[in-house]
Amino acid sequence: MAAGMDRDGMEKISDEILLHVLQLLRLEDILDVRLVSRRFSRICQDKTLWRYTELKSCYRLSDDLLKNIISQQAVNIQHLSLHGCYWLHSTALEVLSRCLKLQTLDLSHCRVTTKCLSKILSATKELRSLAWDVEGGFRPSFLSQACKETLKKLKVLKQIYPFEVHQDLFGVLAFCPALERIYLLGNVQLSNVACWTYNPLEEDEAAVSASNLKELVCYGFDNSEVASSVFNLLTGSVNQGDSRPSLRTYCISGGPFVTYEKAVGSYAQAFNPYQPDLLQLDLSSGREGLCSISDLQKTSELQFLRLSYNFCLHSYDLMTVATVCRNLRVLNLHGCRYCFSCSERFDWDMSGLEAVAEYCPHLHSLNLSGAHHCNSFGCPNNFPSDQLADTIAKMKGLVSLSLPACAVGTSKKSKKLRIGGTVPRYQTTASCSRISHCSRDDLRVLNLWKVVQGCPDVEELELLGVGFHSQLVHRALHLKLERDTSGFFIYKPCEDVKARIKDDDLSCICEWKKLRRLTLGGLPGVTTGEFLQTLPEKCPALRQLSLANLGPTGQCTYTQNLLSALRRMPHLQDLRFEQPNFNVSWSFLESLYSCRDLQRLCVVARNGEIDPNLTLKLFEKCKHLVVCQLFTGQPVLTSHRLQQLIKQRYLQERPALHVAILPLQQEDTRTLSQVIPMVHLEEFTMYKSRVGEQPLELDRNGEVNSQSTKGDLMQNSS
Repeated sequence: MAAGMDRDGMEKISDEILLHVLQLLRLEDILDVRLVSRRFSRICQDKTLWRYTELKSCYRLSDDLLKNIISQQAVNIQHLSLHGCYWLHSTALEVLSRCLKLQTLDLSHCRVTTKCLSKILSATKELRSLAWDVEGGFRPSFLSQACKETLKKLKVLKQIYPFEVHQDLFGVLAFCPALERIYLLGNVQLSNVACWTYNPLEEDEAAVSASNLKELVCYGFDNSEVASSVFNLLTGSVNQGDSRPSLRTYCISGGPFVTYEKAVGSYAQAFNPYQPDLLQLDLSSGREGLCSISDLQKTSELQFLRLSYNFCLHSYDLMTVATVCRNLRVLNLHGCRYCFSCSERFDWDMSGLEAVAEYCPHLHSLNLSGAHHCNSFGCPNNFPSDQLADTIAKMKGLVSLSLPACAVGTSKKSKKLRIGGTVPRYQTTASCSRISHCSRDDLRVLNLWKVVQGCPDVEELELLGVGFHSQLVHRALHLKLERDTSGFFIYKPCEDVKARIKDDDLSCICEWKKLRRLTLGGLPGVTTGEFLQTLPEKCPALRQLSLANLGPTGQCTYTQNLLSALRRMPHLQDLRFEQPNFNVSWSFLESLYSCRDLQRLCVVARNGEIDPNLTLKLFEKCKHLVVCQLFTGQPVLTSHRLQQLIKQRYLQERPALHVAILPLQQEDTRTLSQVIPMVHLEEFTMYKSRVGEQPLELDRNGEVNSQSTKGDLMQNSS
């Protein structure tokens, strides 16, 4: 009877109200709703629901389901995103040629052949925006004339270069003369474009014009000739006296192993990046001082500024930025070792960051990691960590925050002074000199507590030990990092991070109620992991958790608290866990059974052998698990057999299934890129800072998209 009343109640709701409710759901949920009844199936066919078809990383999307959707909604789809759908076959993607009204198409991290791309673009004559991956098999000669006509009308082009390429590859860039936004994205951890040089275009090909260019993003390549070649192609019309482009986004960067000093100078002469309309600017990897205040005064509307690995950036430069760029939303100072000093002699000065806190009220993403801001390494002056915490606490609007662990820890002296100079009841006089644990009531004495109280809306936090490198590292570091007798990399933390970041400091993190993404790495002062006990209840929105090398070197002393926490995290979606001496035992796998929403799992540990039966049961319990990466000390043959067994049993029901069970043998990223899809390597597998790395998304009018102001925290939410 109750069921009948429910059905009658649903029948009383009009189609218009139901349609409005469905418009608030993700498209992936609508695929489920349409199976409820014939009425819901009919309502779910409404064209307003499919105008923007967002299937980004939709793990349940199969070749047949995609064909079914396109066959029913081809006439309604105008904007389609299949970003991250690496498992779809190129033959299935050819069905997109039926979407004749398509205006925006995102095929990034999809397997698209040249012939498939040509077929799609030949039919979608209204297409104005394209994103796709350029791989070694691309052949411009396979593009049809109708495809080239569509390319001539493109306004936005995003090309991703996933893996190793050893030939001249401009992709379709040379066929797009009307482009307003160009994104050329590699990955300095993975890509190696060794011989990319500019070649004159054939007579029948269109010349690329830079006069209408609004956005230019080119980063993630370990060869500066890539960017130089692109600019040789783009600046031809500028050098001939045409009008200079009015750029809104200017981001040219490589990474910690690449510097573009020479290239950036020529780019500035050609494009004059310091313009009144500029919204986003990347000056990372520079060895020259920041631009003068007269240059920055022209860019008062700047909202995204990335200065990573700028070793000549000082406190007075930050003051210049804060004084002029008062609309700043993202500030990335990753690896800027002198940004809190007046000189290379570490004369600490926080006035620059204080100016940012005072003059930039819209700042929501701040990255300070990657550089030692502490008293270690022979610094003559004491670092004002208390003042740093007070300054960050003034930035009330922060949503994403990345900090070096050594800079925000609280010294024993500060703890004593804030407690009042008295010895806590639970300690004896003999242990007074070794204050390392505070009760719940005494958390207020910690610097990290100040940050929590001052920035209550933080959703993404990275607390990283400077100098820690994952066992899965860039190939350039393999010859530089010191190894132990077993061949594994040795982490030598500074004294400040050892003494100042304890379990109590991490307990402060649990007070962030909105926390969705948490990354902790290289923290040797953690012993019990008590903060993990309160994390599930205090942070119910947590979806992504990454723990790497916590606790003393060579030990894992917080196993019990970790397992207890995992059993109470049913909505956790991404878990990355790296602990060199952790034993991947049956108890660890059993604790994951409670994470019923788990989608991606990565474990890096040298000890333990994985039980095949327990691993298979993990897939049975976690119905949404599609990415399983286990790097342990298990033999190669055993790992391969288990990997094949999982694929045979679950690949049909989970089309996006990716399993990589490999022995931990110091494989670098180049080797991993051959077995792991790039979208997972970039977003999940690789241990690195991600706050403030990507430019903000701009809408059609060139304004910052409001949905991108808080980053991509919601992309994997349930």
